Amino acid sequence: MGIQDVKDVTLIRHAYVRTAARRHGIGQALLEHLNQLATRPVLIGTWKAATWAIRFYEKNGFRLVTEDEKTRLLRTYWTIPARQVEESVVLANSQV
Repeated sequence: MGIQDVKDVTLIRHAYVRTAARRHGIGQALLEHLNQLATRPVLIGTWKAATWAIRFYEKNGFRLVTEDEKTRLLRTYWTIPARQVEESVVLANSQV
């Protein structure tokens, strides 16, 4: 799991925990640590189909943004193809 400052926000990038190590608090601890390091609003992009990831982030204080806001944020802070924009969601912390 890592962070990347882009313009005026911080992106959580490449957030993975090995399958065998899941459900032991590792992801939550990493996310809390990165949130403490971030001095800007934090955004996380993931696939719509990754419902387990969405639930994890929501459980840890992030909220899904609206479809219009998602599209604006993905086009502003990420460089991804249009098809990926369609199949993605964005979650934001309380600072956004």
